[in-house]
Amino acid sequence: MHKYQHILLATDLNPDDHIVEDRAYEIAHANNAALSIVHVVEYYYTCKGPWHPDDSEDGQKTLFQDAKENLRSLGEKLNVPLPRLILHMGQTMEVILHTAENIHADLIVVGSHGRHGLGLSFFGSTANRLIKQTKCDVLSVRIANKGEKKEGPTSQKLGQPLPLD
Repeated sequence: MHKYQHILLATDLNPDDHIVEDRAYEIAHANNAALSIVHVVEYYYTCKGPWHPDDSEDGQKTLFQDAKENLRSLGEKLNVPLPRLILHMGQTMEVILHTAENIHADLIVVGSHGRHGLGLSFFGSTANRLIKQTKCDVLSVRIANKGEKKEGPTSQKLGQPLPLD
């Protein structure tokens, strides 16, 4: 069985997504692998162009500062040392792909909200795009949306089994 050496947890720092963090930690621990965490603060466009952390707008600085603090807290919770906590501004896909390649990750763990239809069209799916574009394995951990029931398929949806003889 293949053992992973370096796992990259790509997180949006949503406190409700602990299942993704737990899964990354469990796999890293089971494989005795290094665990790194990346969070991307998307560029926030203002009428002056893209915002950067050294801009003077307080609300945007707060966003970046909150991300820094939350990433550090997550690192402490998962026992990930500061040098393996990665906070970037940019486009999520490009940052995750670049980070995975740069640290030689052989597994990326990412959460998926399971959007479909218009939700997928408007928001896209980082997990789906990662699977198509990365050179390493990707584990997409299903995150239930608020109010969503976790029910399995019903026999009505499955139809009747067919005999194989």
